[in-house]
Amino acid sequence: MFREFSQNSDAPVTRFEQMLKTNQVYFFDAVEFETIIQYYIDTGEINLAKKALQMGINQHPFHIDLLLLKSELLIFDDAHKEASQLLDTIEEMEPSNQEVYIQKAAISSKNKKHQAAISFLFKGLEQADDPQEIWSLLAMEYMVLENYTEAKNYFRLCIEEDPDDYQILYNLLFCLDYLKENREAIEVLNIVLETNPYNEIAWLESGKQYLNLNQKEEALSAFDFAIISEDTFVGAYIEKAKLLESMGRINQAIENYEIATRLEDPSAYLYIRIAVCHQHLGNDQMALQYFKKGINEDPSYEKAWTGIVDFYIERQNPIKALYYCDKGLQINENYVSYWKRNALLNKTLGKYEEAEIAFQSTIELGNYELSVWMEWLDTLIFLHEWEKGYTIGQQAKEFYPEELSLDYKIAGCFYKLGKSIEMEYFLQNVNKKLDHLPQTVLDQFPQLIQLLQQ
Repeated sequence: MFREFSQNSDAPVTRFEQMLKTNQVYFFDAVEFETIIQYYIDTGEINLAKKALQMGINQHPFHIDLLLLKSELLIFDDAHKEASQLLDTIEEMEPSNQEVYIQKAAISSKNKKHQAAISFLFKGLEQADDPQEIWSLLAMEYMVLENYTEAKNYFRLCIEEDPDDYQILYNLLFCLDYLKENREAIEVLNIVLETNPYNEIAWLESGKQYLNLNQKEEALSAFDFAIISEDTFVGAYIEKAKLLESMGRINQAIENYEIATRLEDPSAYLYIRIAVCHQHLGNDQMALQYFKKGINEDPSYEKAWTGIVDFYIERQNPIKALYYCDKGLQINENYVSYWKRNALLNKTLGKYEEAEIAFQSTIELGNYELSVWMEWLDTLIFLHEWEKGYTIGQQAKEFYPEELSLDYKIAGCFYKLGKSIEMEYFLQNVNKKLDHLPQTVLDQFPQLIQLLQQ
């Protein structure tokens, strides 16, 4: 189906589509063909763009801009060799055309030849009347090469030319954050604010940069200016609330989080932040109310479940904590933090078999903390699972080879199995540093102390 490009029946796209309907051949000048082709490229109708291009080149076979559009479409189709040959021809015809070098750079970049792409872009820069596009492309190539200093330099040239280009601004700030050049980032944002003092994005990003410098009051002022610039700017209220929370100004943090919930559809994240704030204030009922709101809003949000679990852990209610932990596991059984909490809670409640399974799951999901290995090994020792105990202990030693407590526990497991040679091997490390071990560890196998003291 064809649609009107404009109300003007003489508009190039309208006339072109009318021509296709009637199977007649109309004449278009080269500029009109450019308009038609570019329109179809922009709307993603590549087949129509190619049809218009072929007709355009038939009518204007040596028009540079049409040939460049042809090479652009060839690049789009990954016909790089054919595009390169065409670009070489165009370069011979018009070596001062910057678009030739931009397209050659695009081909090199697509083939991961980024230094070659940069070389072509520098050639194009020599011909450019308006270098901004090439600066941006150079910056992107340097970013791919992780040369963030050069990328920063070219992005900065772009932003000084056009302070309202947000994509360039975000890319520049990314480079500056990577380089930890927060002062320069603030300078850049000030350039943007000089052009538009009510640019809420620039104020928000300034606040983040001040936070990176641990200048909290300056950051707070910047977030306030972002809100003054746009009083429905949700992101600014959230950043301000997070900062107030970190400063211990909890009631003000709650106020800003609540404003954010009224300005957009509430999120589990916001509900959980409000819950944690109430928890800090000792408002247990309000905290629980918001934890549950967070869970209802997004049951897959892990921090909602861990938040309410930790709430009950802090209030020494392991039964309730385990109840919510199990609920979380029913939704996502691959979330390692659920399993760790599940293991510790089961152990606290004396459910050692369940705890042992949960510790194993915690390790299998990639949590290799020493405390997890120790808790798992202690659970196996309690269950008298001596063979599995020394096996798990030896696995833990691969991660913590200098940990004497592991040697002692493994030796104890071998002692219980009557494997004296293996026991002696692990006691070698412990013998000279017995006083370095906590009494709780020594008490697990008091017989070993006697052996060591003989």
